[in-house]
Amino acid sequence: MVNKLKDHYEKLIFLIVICMLGGLALAVIFDDENLVSNGAYFEESLPYEIDNSDGKGKLSFFAKHSLMPGQIISVLEENGSVKDKIVIQEIVFKRRATIEIALKNGKREEGQIASQDELRLGLEWKKLKQPITLSQGRSNQNISLGDVKWIRSDQRVFFDAPVSYDLEDFTLSFYQSKNPKELNNEIIDRIKWEESNFEDNDTIYDLFTPPVIYLVDGSLTTSLPEDPIPESTEQEPFGMELTRFSNEAYPYRLVSWIGETPYFEDTMVKRSPTSSENVRNRLEIGIPYKKFIERKPGQPSLIQTTEEDDEKQLTIEKFVVQQYRDKTTGGLKTIGRALVKDHKLGGDSFEINNQMTEVFAGNVKIEVRLTLENLEGKTFSFTTEDEGISFDFGDRVFSVVKIDELEKNILVRKKGPGQDEQTDKLLKLP
Repeated sequence: MVNKLKDHYEKLIFLIVICMLGGLALAVIFDDENLVSNGAYFEESLPYEIDNSDGKGKLSFFAKHSLMPGQIISVLEENGSVKDKIVIQEIVFKRRATIEIALKNGKREEGQIASQDELRLGLEWKKLKQPITLSQGRSNQNISLGDVKWIRSDQRVFFDAPVSYDLEDFTLSFYQSKNPKELNNEIIDRIKWEESNFEDNDTIYDLFTPPVIYLVDGSLTTSLPEDPIPESTEQEPFGMELTRFSNEAYPYRLVSWIGETPYFEDTMVKRSPTSSENVRNRLEIGIPYKKFIERKPGQPSLIQTTEEDDEKQLTIEKFVVQQYRDKTTGGLKTIGRALVKDHKLGGDSFEINNQMTEVFAGNVKIEVRLTLENLEGKTFSFTTEDEGISFDFGDRVFSVVKIDELEKNILVRKKGPGQDEQTDKLLKLP
């Protein structure tokens, strides 16, 4: 009797397990409609800020990422379904940004962007002929965009903002799934073996005549290589000359003050495109300032930043107003004196007062002239803080490897016009 009851219990437990498994399978089947249609699970969104203006959207990230133009931003509902997909139109790297580049050959390169301006890449970025110049210590490396898979940094992302809803009400996902349309179905086809027709004597050898085999550079071949065609030994001119190496007046002048706060004039920036007057900046003591890249007419040319910002330009460390007796007239003269630290120039802090018409703080301007046969000449200028800058000219890239302020010369590396051609030359004033 006990054995019979035991057999019934085992059958009952078995039926319960079967029912549970069946219910679980049905739950998975009916829950498929909540899955993302392309079969990709979305990763946690990166921290970012959204800015919409005139139909253009901008994402500024607080972490490094590798989003590139042409990739998709997915707009997610609360249940995880995809509401919309937005194409990234453009990315922008800040000046001298530190980046990591993944190449198609599997290698990765890290360094700073050597360009003195922001780097912008659009949808056709892979077709651009202009390479990216990476500053790696005291050397530079030019990387063709056609060899790049992705670039990792904190680049800003731009896209066409939707008009029918507000992006801030939804979660954005940046997971990039594999596009099945890009797969080559032919690679899974098996190679078919076709039986040879032995009656067709297509071989170049007789049945009893062995071929003559040569060993050339470690490889077997049935023919000897032809003698190489001698290349022309004539070398083209270097193509760059140094035309200027001189001290430039500091662009910021102390013009006035209110209380203990000085006002500095930016001699490089006008108030508006139609104005002849320079912009004035109110600079607080002890606060770093950087250039206002997105400045509009009527706005200052310098904005506050932090000590950790690599783009900080200058800091007013001290400011005093003192009375001096004029030796000529005998009267008292009020003079404002500021101690300025320029983070781009480096070196010691220096004084600027309202009696100085020009201040020389080590800002050296360098000018070069590029001239080659059959190419229109071009002139470029830069400063000592731009060591590592590169210039494209025809099929050649000229990179400034080193700047010697004392000797007033520059070491330039020229690559091209051939892929493996490279020449270094020390340029001096004529």
